[in-house]
Amino acid sequence: MRENETLTVKPVKTLLPDQATAYIIVGVISLYFIAFLLLPLAHILKTSFVTEGRINFQNYIEYFGKARIRRSLYNSFYVAGVTTVITTVMAFFVAYAMTRTTIRGKSFYKAVSSLPLMAPSVVQALALIALFGRNGLVTNWLGVKWDIYGPTGIIISEIFYCFPYALLILITTLSAVDSRLNEAAESLGAGPVKVFTKVTIPSARFGIFSAAALCFNLTITDFGNPIVIGGDYNVLATEIYTQVEGMQRFDLGATISVILLVPAVLAFVLNNYFTKRNYSLISGAARPFLRPSTRTQRVVFSAITITIIGSIIIIFWAIFWTSIVDVWGGRAGESKQILKWLTSFSIRHYNFSHRGRSISVVWTSFWISVIVAFFGAWLTLIAGYVVEKRKPAGSQVLYLITVLPAAIPGLVLGLGYILAFVRVNWLYYKASIIILNIIVANFTLGMLSTMTNMKNIDKSIDEASTSLGADLPKSFFRVIFPLSRISFWNNILFFFERSMVTISAVIFLVSPKIQLASISIIHLIDDGFMESACAMSTIVVAIVVCVHIIFLSIFRKKGIRVM
Repeated sequence: MRENETLTVKPVKTLLPDQATAYIIVGVISLYFIAFLLLPLAHILKTSFVTEGRINFQNYIEYFGKARIRRSLYNSFYVAGVTTVITTVMAFFVAYAMTRTTIRGKSFYKAVSSLPLMAPSVVQALALIALFGRNGLVTNWLGVKWDIYGPTGIIISEIFYCFPYALLILITTLSAVDSRLNEAAESLGAGPVKVFTKVTIPSARFGIFSAAALCFNLTITDFGNPIVIGGDYNVLATEIYTQVEGMQRFDLGATISVILLVPAVLAFVLNNYFTKRNYSLISGAARPFLRPSTRTQRVVFSAITITIIGSIIIIFWAIFWTSIVDVWGGRAGESKQILKWLTSFSIRHYNFSHRGRSISVVWTSFWISVIVAFFGAWLTLIAGYVVEKRKPAGSQVLYLITVLPAAIPGLVLGLGYILAFVRVNWLYYKASIIILNIIVANFTLGMLSTMTNMKNIDKSIDEASTSLGADLPKSFFRVIFPLSRISFWNNILFFFERSMVTISAVIFLVSPKIQLASISIIHLIDDGFMESACAMSTIVVAIVVCVHIIFLSIFRKKGIRVM
């Protein structure tokens, strides 16, 4: 090479410059959310405020003017408030036991506590009915008279439904708060109770508030447990279903949906605020080392943890056992025959054909969940990459839109789809509308997971790829995707599990041709086939748990950590 010659790198020819590609991606994903999130919400608002072609408050006047349906607002706040307090306290003590004490069996407790995440929300209510219902094991065989239907049943079932969500937040919080604060307080003469109340709880306060806000949001928007065990005790979610399915009052259903949106969005905003404050208090110097707990501490916290985790085991045992016992229940006073009754095994409840249904609903749920998992994981990965790394104009608006679904109750979104797409033949009562709905409803957590992963990828890696001539697609697939495989497979698993167990988001979208296993559980309960409903629940839980275990085993060998 001559002295005066310089080495030049020829730019790679691309169909579109990187920035244009980024704008197109932002535009396409934004259109998707405008069509399948904002448009359905707009139809909800329109239907609630427009009567006979005019904007008025007639539907709201009707709602607040009828005492029976107006009571659903108070009932929802009562149930959500009590559930939030009890669940947060329970989760805090278990999280403290698993992070700040040296009790045994922590891995086992954590694994069992995650079971409610892998089951339809009706499982808790079904188990309570099997144990304490009118024909339940405890109420009949032990002669205990306890009416589980109504607010008591809803609260207990919601506690175990929300518990794993609160526990995950509080474990993260207590693991990250520096334990040397406790040691410093003890060295100054503070006793265990004073350290707990004056140091531990204040240092974890934003995690506690975040867990409480999430529990409130989950409870007030839940549909599965109240519809099964609520009886005549109506809450906002069940009242929406009653008005739409029972009365064909879409206008009043939309009105109640708007009312439900207010506390749901408020709880989401508070959860987001407390989460950010919680992260700001986390110390990078937090020490994971634990001093051996005293015997009293081990006994107390082991007892608390075993009681709560044991209750979760009993719930899932009751569901499984009800599905394989020939006839569940009996007459009071026949306790001597309990062993014979509990061992009268039968698999007839797994034969859904004589119930007017088919096991094919499980296959339908499975293949829909596979499609949801594939497209949901890719969409969140692409959206997270563009928003976090490329940051074109409009990316922040896209981010705000993609986190909005976390604040929208599934039942409200599903009703919005019916109102918005009733005349769209390729969507209405088709599998496509269910797939699109589930992806949107669960998009937020996948998006946040991806963006957290993107923050951990050094910006210089992406810049180096670009400087060497790689365009945006090539940089994404050859550099970013290999570095994001943990987040990607976590999202695959997350979308699959949520799709298999979802109820409220799709209850209005199923049809005689497209039925899902989770919705079939509701229908079996309505028809009086509780044992068959437990059998269907067992199948769904078994599939989700098996897929989870397969993911864990395969990717653990490859060094990929899945949730």
